[in-house]
Amino acid sequence: MKDKRFDRRHPFSGCEKADTAVTHMIFFIAAIIIAMGVVTVLSADIQSMVSSSSVSSKLLSEQMRTDITIVNDPSVIPYDASGNYYTFYAKNTGRTELVPEFITVLVDGSMIGPGEMDIDLPDGDVIWRPGDVLVINVTTDPFPLKAGDHRILVAAENGKSGGMNFII
Repeated sequence: MKDKRFDRRHPFSGCEKADTAVTHMIFFIAAIIIAMGVVTVLSADIQSMVSSSSVSSKLLSEQMRTDITIVNDPSVIPYDASGNYYTFYAKNTGRTELVPEFITVLVDGSMIGPGEMDIDLPDGDVIWRPGDVLVINVTTDPFPLKAGDHRILVAAENGKSGGMNFII
């Protein structure tokens, strides 16, 4: 008579504890592999969110340190009849250095192109430093502006802007 516990064809056939241990080991390894996959996917998403948050906070910080103020007298805007342009003065009242090449100027909601404006800094500098006044000579369309209320807006490259209503 043969004892089933020692059948060589099925080494674990007679030992239920070994069967349970092998099954638990397979489930444990599968759980570890699935957990590693989940961690890999989540870490990629988290790194993307952290990077995006860092860029956003840097831009917000730069915007908070940037401020532009138009310092013209709104009732008397300098006008040069020989050059056919209006002169506006914008002061960098923030703590950030700005590049005048990237300044955007709008008059009555219309963007003034590079050929329709001339920007000068004191001492011929190329950086608009805090406290410096930028001289902006603008040729408008229609020229000259009609009598009445108008608005100028000067925006920096980071989106921060300063505006002023004026009367012609």
